[in-house]
Amino acid sequence: PLPPGEPRAGGTGSAPSQGIGEFDGVRAYRRGDPLKLVVWKKAAKPLATGTNDLVSRDAQQAQRHELWLDLARAALPDHEARVSRLTAWVLQADRLGLAWGLRLPGTEIAPDTGAAHRRRCLEALALC
Repeated sequence: PLPPGEPRAGGTGSAPSQGIGEFDGVRAYRRGDPLKLVVWKKAAKPLATGTNDLVSRDAQQAQRHELWLDLARAALPDHEARVSRLTAWVLQADRLGLAWGLRLPGTEIAPDTGAAHRRRCLEALALC
């Protein structure tokens, strides 16, 4: 799972929740949520199996927290394993359409989204 979000610098966010292991900007779908907030890529499997386990983007949480993918937080003993975990996090955050930033020794890439951001971060990881 992705690491929890961090409070925004200068924000008034609370501590990150330790819910289902997802970034704080995603929560269980609530009746009445706008369909544009449903994370459809995550909904495909539950919909195929007939369950209603949908998730929505939580705009309030997303405004209070930022997702930072940090090599120091990968918590594995060897460097290659940490880089591998970070690469998986980059791909997952990109698939979910989340804004996220990357922290590596000597490098910090600000939170963003999209293919160019993903490529820049994957290149930084390859050179790490």
